[in-house]
Amino acid sequence: MPQDTTIYWDGEGQLPPDVAALPFAQQQQVLALVHKKRDGDYADASDTYMILIIFIIIFSLAAIYSNKKTKQQALRIPEPGEGIPDESTQPNALVYTGKNLRFADEMIDAVLMKRFPFYKVLDEPGRKKFIYRLQKFIALKTFVIHDVSGFKEMPIIISATAIQISFGLDKYLLPNFTIFNIYPAEFIGTSPFIRVLIGNVSGNTVNLSWLHLLEGFHHPDDGQNVGMHEIAHALYYETFVTQQYVDTCFRDGFASFNELGNKVYAQEKTTAFGLYSHYAMKDFQEFWAESVELFFEKPVKLRTVYPDLYEAMSILLNQDPSAWSSQRIV
Repeated sequence: MPQDTTIYWDGEGQLPPDVAALPFAQQQQVLALVHKKRDGDYADASDTYMILIIFIIIFSLAAIYSNKKTKQQALRIPEPGEGIPDESTQPNALVYTGKNLRFADEMIDAVLMKRFPFYKVLDEPGRKKFIYRLQKFIALKTFVIHDVSGFKEMPIIISATAIQISFGLDKYLLPNFTIFNIYPAEFIGTSPFIRVLIGNVSGNTVNLSWLHLLEGFHHPDDGQNVGMHEIAHALYYETFVTQQYVDTCFRDGFASFNELGNKVYAQEKTTAFGLYSHYAMKDFQEFWAESVELFFEKPVKLRTVYPDLYEAMSILLNQDPSAWSSQRIV
């Protein structure tokens, strides 16, 4: 399965939902144990004991308050295999079936011109191709917004992220991933262990923090975009695990990325100040997902530092973002 993208909340902004539902004293006990490492670092295996303590605290308190159903109830990632949600299964969420959204092309164009750097540098035929693919993608998905209000930009921007990554491929619909859960900020995952997330892929769902997704596009050249990261996991999973909707060029080209990527992965593990983050060194799946982020957000830097890897990714995704990175309109 694709790996989680995990951060630990640092005490600023909105409380994670499962913590916010607890009494103040218990909130402080939990938050005293939860620390986000600064500068983009992520928790690793050394945090196991801390995670277990958090798990015990939260679920002990959850048992006490299990009979209290309020509008602040914990947000939960659906388990793999669960069906398409509706208001009866997600009472505090807005549920939109993509085929019923029917966005006008003009609306999509306006949203993408405002929010989406990749779309802005496309020529007119490219934009028409992008919107055509995006409309087909949206129609196959269900969007669950875990908040009292939602924005039309949510399904558009999330779907556009998938279209950007697959824009050079023939297969772009990711049919295995039918549900997109959109959380206002950080959310809590409970399986296989308790953790606070900004994004992950689970079963047939992609789960994202809207706050962090927007931050990724607000800073389009920092090499960090949780939407791209999770879609990269989903694309790999669709190709090599389900094997039911396979772009053969991507599948065949991945062997070259795998060979070159393993060399870069080993080199980055021994480099004090490498191009990749500490979290990308967790395993090769995280390295792959972060490579996609760097490919689109720091293409010139990636091409300069690791030219062979960049060339392999350019062939793999049939795109060359370094050619248009200087044309971005932010």
